[in-house]
Amino acid sequence: MEIQKFLADHHHSICAQWAEAIINTYPEEGAKFFSGSANQFSNPVGHTFRNNVERIYKILVSGGDISGCATDLDGILRIRAVQGFAPSVALCFLPALKEIVHREIEKAYPSESEDAALHEFNVRVDRLTMIGFDLYMSCRELLWQQKANQLYSRTHKLLEKANLLKDEEVAG
Repeated sequence: MEIQKFLADHHHSICAQWAEAIINTYPEEGAKFFSGSANQFSNPVGHTFRNNVERIYKILVSGGDISGCATDLDGILRIRAVQGFAPSVALCFLPALKEIVHREIEKAYPSESEDAALHEFNVRVDRLTMIGFDLYMSCRELLWQQKANQLYSRTHKLLEKANLLKDEEVAG
């Protein structure tokens, strides 16, 4: 079995299942909404998940540089970071790709062992997961920094209104 050809031939099925793996991490109502319309304007989150998954998958399968997935991966992870997912939940869709591919191969070739052929693909998915973790944590750090800045700004304005700041601090 030629693994690259198999992965390319089953592209649509695998990507659809992979997008569903992301969507299924949401509560029932959210999952129903995100898996509904593919329209970019009526369902921007679902649209982003589907499109970005497709582009990431193409890079993975083509053997291209994994860092080329960073922009599309960042698009998915920014959404999940803003929504407050724990890192394990936010990133669970990445290792799910290995399970999806394994199931598809088992359906197509039930008697063959694909472990050796899938090793390189699995290593690429693992590297993608590490990049994803870094991106997700960067997004979360940015959100916390913005919250801290907002809190500082509010506090500073309240102190100014109450005339509790020294004149040098106000001028500085």
